[in-house]
Amino acid sequence: MSTCARCGEAFEPSRRGRPSRFCSDRCRKARHQREQTLRRQVDRYKDLAAQNPEPYRSWWQFKAAEAQAELSQLP
Repeated sequence: MSTCARCGEAFEPSRRGRPSRFCSDRCRKARHQREQTLRRQVDRYKDLAAQNPEPYRSWWQFKAAEAQAELSQLP
């Protein structure tokens, strides 16, 4: 038995090929979608930080770091 990297549900992986990390295509796609969203957010926040004066620059830098931290914690 394996555990899904997204929802934590137990599932039986296939016996052939590379071991599955996700219980279904739905979980695999949801995780990929979340990763893409976070990457776009990091890029957008960095752009906004570069375009805005203080104190807004610090806020956008904080938001970029926050999104980057969440991205690095994805399974």
